[in-house]
Amino acid sequence: MTRPPKPIAAFAPAHITGFFVTCPHENPALAGSLGCGITLKAGVTTRVEVSGSDGPDDSPCQTVGSVVSRMTRRRCSVRITSDIPIGAGFGASGAGALGTAFALNHASSLDLTANQLTEIAHIAEVENRTGLGDVVAQSLGGTVIRRTPGASARLDRIDTDTKDVFWVVFDKMPTKEILNDKSAVDRINPAGRESLHELLNMPTVENFMVQSRRFAAGTGLMSDAVSDAADAVEAAGGMASQAMLGDSVFAVDVTGGAGDAIESALSEFGSVGRSRIGFRGARLI
Repeated sequence: MTRPPKPIAAFAPAHITGFFVTCPHENPALAGSLGCGITLKAGVTTRVEVSGSDGPDDSPCQTVGSVVSRMTRRRCSVRITSDIPIGAGFGASGAGALGTAFALNHASSLDLTANQLTEIAHIAEVENRTGLGDVVAQSLGGTVIRRTPGASARLDRIDTDTKDVFWVVFDKMPTKEILNDKSAVDRINPAGRESLHELLNMPTVENFMVQSRRFAAGTGLMSDAVSDAADAVEAAGGMASQAMLGDSVFAVDVTGGAGDAIESALSEFGSVGRSRIGFRGARLI
């Protein structure tokens, strides 16, 4: 009796964007965004099983299905588990797409490079309007500056040690609707370019948080709930802003000594999630 193939697993980290600039292009591999965000030790684990026969894949979402269809015609089963919020600005769809690409590459012995897998996942995100810059950051890890758009973006990483990151999710935000709203994009892009310029002048985690909050407030994307929570975090000795694009507050213990106070302050607003800045990108596990 032939044993079924063992599932192949991959992990991709969460990515929280603080600010961004949309960069459309008719070629989805060249489309994307500029900006900056942090990846976490928390993220998404993807398990892929490939059968020997052709047939439709069993994918949990359209973006993952797009990855599978680009990589194989064989029947696939994709199972995703997440320890981060879904639809709240944590890059869960990008992590799922990238993890699927890594796991399927190994399961099907395709021998594609990490850059090729990143491009496949990036294109799936762009085409499905579920993200613009998460995948490339999730391929690297750390506090990642996207200096150019696209699957082959020029990336830089802020030099920092690991820091505690906290969050509270208030509601979901319609990513597709915002990215398709010209008036919103007209507010987002000038503010994003200014934040990127200021960050590059002083590339620190502290300045990333300053620029993120300025961007969130200046674009009108920041909800009252996030603003109130961010104020409470700052009063407790931390720094906070809104996860893009999600109605969620994220906070960083920039000093390394205010974690408990930050968590206590945020607990007044809802259930608090906690992780740390992670420095590893997507990988097999």
